[in-house]
Amino acid sequence: MSEARRLVWALSPQDLEDTPLSEALTRLISWLSERSGVSAGMRVTGTPRQVQPEIEVTLLRAAQEGLTNVRKHASATRVVLTLSYMEDGITLDVQDDGVGFDPDEIRTVPDGAGGGFGLRAMRERVEHSGGTLLVESEPGRGTALVVDLPVASCGSLQSAEVLETGAP
Repeated sequence: MSEARRLVWALSPQDLEDTPLSEALTRLISWLSERSGVSAGMRVTGTPRQVQPEIEVTLLRAAQEGLTNVRKHASATRVVLTLSYMEDGITLDVQDDGVGFDPDEIRTVPDGAGGGFGLRAMRERVEHSGGTLLVESEPGRGTALVVDLPVASCGSLQSAEVLETGAP
């Protein structure tokens, strides 16, 4: 099982091969909105720049898992992804207005007993990349996932505009 996980972790998602991270995330948001009817938006703040491929993959996978949880569990009407470029790090926020949950209950569910594996895998991936994952939720109050990763800049991207997609 651990060998299989290492192989999956090593795979670079095709979405990032010729596409900037913000565009790949915008595609995810559009996919969610089309499939579920959830109002979905994407914001980019700061000055976009290239970062290490491992960091981009970690952020894309976290967004995929976060949006999967919104679609499957949240009963949300709205979700917003925010990608924030800062001087020494990059942060991804996934916020929804869904039913929420008690994060402490997820931590107590054993592996394979249903529930919480995606969040545990996300936390492992983020920590492996030197970052942190914060899950804030409360029953009836929605959920916010915050992935914070350190980065070393690999150069500026052509466009440094702030993107606003969707109508959350």
